[in-house]
Amino acid sequence: MLHLRIPGGCPRRLSVRYLSSLISLYRDDVRKGLLVEDSRQVHLLERLEDVTSRLDAQPPPSSWFSRIFSASSVPKVKGLYVFGGVGCGKTMIMDMFYQELATTSKLRTHFHDFMLDVHERIHAFKSTLPPSHVNDRKCYDPIPVVAREIAKESRVLCFDEFQVTDVADAMILKRLFHTLFEEGVTMVATGNRPPEDLYKNGLQRSNFLPFIPMLKAHCEVLDMESIVDYRISEPKPLDIPGGRANYIQDPDQLDKIFHYLTGGAEGAVCRPVPVLGREIRVGVSVGPILSTTYRELIEQSHGSSDFRALARTFSHVIIKDFPQLSIKEKTQLRRFIVMMDIFYDRNVKLIISSDVPLHDIICLQDADQKAKDELRMLMDDLKLTMEEAKSMSLFTGEDEVFSQKRALSRLTEMQCADYWDLPHNKHE
Repeated sequence: MLHLRIPGGCPRRLSVRYLSSLISLYRDDVRKGLLVEDSRQVHLLERLEDVTSRLDAQPPPSSWFSRIFSASSVPKVKGLYVFGGVGCGKTMIMDMFYQELATTSKLRTHFHDFMLDVHERIHAFKSTLPPSHVNDRKCYDPIPVVAREIAKESRVLCFDEFQVTDVADAMILKRLFHTLFEEGVTMVATGNRPPEDLYKNGLQRSNFLPFIPMLKAHCEVLDMESIVDYRISEPKPLDIPGGRANYIQDPDQLDKIFHYLTGGAEGAVCRPVPVLGREIRVGVSVGPILSTTYRELIEQSHGSSDFRALARTFSHVIIKDFPQLSIKEKTQLRRFIVMMDIFYDRNVKLIISSDVPLHDIICLQDADQKAKDELRMLMDDLKLTMEEAKSMSLFTGEDEVFSQKRALSRLTEMQCADYWDLPHNKHE
């Protein structure tokens, strides 16, 4: 069975049907009332079907043709870069494409996780070099080596949330993807910005800019242009005490759920979770069920590697005493968004007791106002008019606000019974 997230607010399971086209699978679900047909989604499916047919025409990596000729001799297949607002179905459609691909030489991952893996591979390669050669990029550039290694493992790369915010990532993307594309890798990615706006206002962006035409040369760019968030719907009752996974100022109800999920909560202890040679301790757990607090999980200085370790270890995470977050708690807010992205990708079930209703857990009005205030401060410093500032694309907090909206949208979807039916995905 495949497990896909669908418009209409909830994920669901889908049988593997490799002989049918993506569009016929999609329209089957429309007829069953599982989806609402969206012309933009249909157009994306049409483009992905074209990618699929061209990939199917390629010789498999183990074929005699591939063994005789280098990867650069095999006809390259142009991929897709899809951008649009939260909940418009782009990730769902990409996942459908990925699952229906006949090849096993493929990888679907969050772009942030992919780049972390790239940096780890670069570090591992450098550790094999003599100290005098580590910084000699002419003779010992690790990036093409790492890219060729990735290309051997995966001929198709599917990225969710293609977003560049880190200067270390920005500086190596062109060299990394130049080799990946030369090796015949096809990329399909979703994002929230058009290519021209990637790494907008980033440090040393001039060094990043050559990546943009290369991306557009190897990926068709498609704008979903949707203003509808299909994840937002009235969830069906869950099979747990109270029938739902979010409560306002009711930690006692969360204790009942913990008791129910663990079969009595006997043996609940604070156990260490290993993370890259160290350990973290949060809350108490029984098996794969963790009960913790906002203070332990979000206010402590946990990073993405910590949240990935927790997502591997626990299928259900109960969080008590969650406050309303705003831009005033920027560090905690960013930490929560990172946690949400990782938990969502791993199908972790989240149960929350908060000070405010779920849809108000992030105060977006504060975020918008803060972004405007920061823009005005920059304008004052540089003596610019509003039109001049906009034309120069100064920092306006757009990525920040989009990430917050995405976190809220995903948090809403995670309350659905169909999401709860998805198996816990422990693996990266």
